Amino acid sequence: MLFWERPDLLEQLLPNVDMEEVRKRRKIRLPELDLPRGVDLKQVIEPLPTAEDFPGPLEFDFSSDHVSLGKREDLTDEQYALLETAIRQFHPWRKGPWKFFDFEVDAEWRSNLKWDRIAPVLGDISRKRILDVGCGNAYYMFRAAAMNPELIIGLDPSIPFYLMFEMVQRFLQISNMQYERLGCEDLPVFDRCFDWALCMGILYHQRNPVQILRDLRNSLVVGGRAIVESQSIPGDGSMALFPENRYAKARNVYFVPTQDCLVNWVRRAGFKDVEVVSHCPVTTEEQRMTEFMTYHSLAEFLDPEDASKTAEGYPAPWRTVVVGTRKYLD
Repeated sequence: MLFWERPDLLEQLLPNVDMEEVRKRRKIRLPELDLPRGVDLKQVIEPLPTAEDFPGPLEFDFSSDHVSLGKREDLTDEQYALLETAIRQFHPWRKGPWKFFDFEVDAEWRSNLKWDRIAPVLGDISRKRILDVGCGNAYYMFRAAAMNPELIIGLDPSIPFYLMFEMVQRFLQISNMQYERLGCEDLPVFDRCFDWALCMGILYHQRNPVQILRDLRNSLVVGGRAIVESQSIPGDGSMALFPENRYAKARNVYFVPTQDCLVNWVRRAGFKDVEVVSHCPVTTEEQRMTEFMTYHSLAEFLDPEDASKTAEGYPAPWRTVVVGTRKYLD
């Protein structure tokens, strides 16, 4: 069996989640797992051992830079070879780093650096309900799990990222985490459900970022807070770059805001007490090619003669983190 049996954690959010609509959307997306990429990844996961195959619970550590589980001695040589095959089949690894049974996976993004920027803002999230929109391979979900929240729900429609999460859960079966193959457009199914929402690196891919932020706000309880992290550009004033075709060689980029513009988006979406947590340029220390992500990365996205510009001549990317609070029901 590929997936381990567990209860549907969204039922803990009733009556504030539209479960009928969630089930409809799950049903629509389910056949996508039988597309070639999903089939290939499921085939390399299925031979791996499950939590029940080990004599006791595996050691894991989500509190350090690497999301780490298991030790090399927990696996036979044959199991370790199967694990390495599975890990390499998941190329490209975008967020990390990870450590599977002492096998280190150096992802394109050193996501621990971004986590270090937001963790102080989160503070004590024990017994809180957390949403991660655009959760990718769930790196931030596992980092949050180290802080003992009541519940963590991740949303991302990606088949590879979802199956990465299921591979980790195959070994650990952590009971307060759930990954839904839903996107930010599905946020309206959640109404006053979460204490914290993470929106990390998705706004600049959206045609209507303010509407996404409004839906994000509505998913929070009164007093709930959101951390909004976005690619941005340097500069004063409230403006956003709308690239003619590509930005840093990416086609799916629509609006790249300045810091002031991102703050205003968050405010216009209805958040209060909006503050900038971090605003800094992206560097090749944080985003780069690795053995586990061999496609072009930041260095190849920039003008080779002027690193302050993208390959298209636009301002090079920064990252901005903003936090805001839902104060009212309206």
